[in-house]
Amino acid sequence: MSKAKSIKGSQTEKNICISYLNESQSYARYNFYAKIADKENLCPVAEIFRETADNEMHHGKVFLKMLENTEVVTPISVDAGFLGTTTENLKASMKEEMEGGYEFYMQCAKTAEEEGFADIASHFKAIASVEKIHYDRFNYFLGMINDGTLFKRDKKVTWRCLVCGYEYVGTEPPAKCPGCDHPVYHYICVDDGYCPTEHM
Repeated sequence: MSKAKSIKGSQTEKNICISYLNESQSYARYNFYAKIADKENLCPVAEIFRETADNEMHHGKVFLKMLENTEVVTPISVDAGFLGTTTENLKASMKEEMEGGYEFYMQCAKTAEEEGFADIASHFKAIASVEKIHYDRFNYFLGMINDGTLFKRDKKVTWRCLVCGYEYVGTEPPAKCPGCDHPVYHYICVDDGYCPTEHM
């Protein structure tokens, strides 16, 4: 990634550092949340948390590579041990994706443009758009948990086993997967468009 000038000492440098640390926290937090979702038999949500964690890890790498090889000192808040239920974790994640992700990165892009870092600004905007997708996805799954449609629909849809890949068409997935014998909560609805990429 070419830079027109050094970012050393700029507000953009501080924003990049904050972004790297925030993404690193998000990577850890979403993996924690995935384990909680597994325990609550909400495996589709766990997979979404894991995929999002993987996205955040790569975002963090992008920001880390932007930093020059010098120490940067900047204040940052720390997630203070919040590990709730999956419903609570989805709500907390939505807030973070919108405020600490989309809105913050769009402001960072504006600052980068003002300081003459057009390439960095474009990366901030692109990653901001991903954070908005994360927000929408978390909101969608929260809605399904709340209205009881995560594993049951009014019309036939295609369900995919997250363990073995077996697919089934019906209003709800099989109680036990014919392919691997895992129970119903290991299924995700393919038709929703949120099936994790590693299973596509």
